[in-house]
Amino acid sequence: MTPTMSTSQRRPALSPNPGRVSRASRNLAIVLLGSFLALIAVLPLTAQEPDPLSRQVTLFGVIATPGGNEVDPKLVKVQTQLRKLLPGHSFRLLDVQGKRLNAGEKVACNLEDGFTAAARLVEPLDENGKVQIRCFVLQKEAVVLETLVTTPPNQLFFCEKTLTNGSRLLIGVGAR
Repeated sequence: MTPTMSTSQRRPALSPNPGRVSRASRNLAIVLLGSFLALIAVLPLTAQEPDPLSRQVTLFGVIATPGGNEVDPKLVKVQTQLRKLLPGHSFRLLDVQGKRLNAGEKVACNLEDGFTAAARLVEPLDENGKVQIRCFVLQKEAVVLETLVTTPPNQLFFCEKTLTNGSRLLIGVGAR
């Protein structure tokens, strides 16, 4: 048997019209929701604002061999650019390094046959809105290629060095 409550034992309603929300409660809820949405909208922007004095720089080395068409699976994202640069070549990734750099700092990759690639951040953002990076290819610590790259952020750039065996060493660099 289920106990029943008499009219005098029932709990009083919280508002005179149960099921209806008072105007003050609704206004408070709107203000709180608006404040919450404003906070959510602002937080991601401040947390993701890039530091204007530094850049995430990625450097990688690739061997391009003439007469092939294989592409290292790790290079699939840049395959189209590589094929435009050197059609009729196979591409093999040697090394990739990425690092957040301030002006004057560098990132380096170890390549094959005593070669090393390095990229030094010269200017995180110049007056034209471009990033300046000095790229080096060294063979046994002697500079064999040096170039200054001035590029918009988020754009990949390649430097090239022809090797004695006819293949080409490509150095890819980008900054975001």
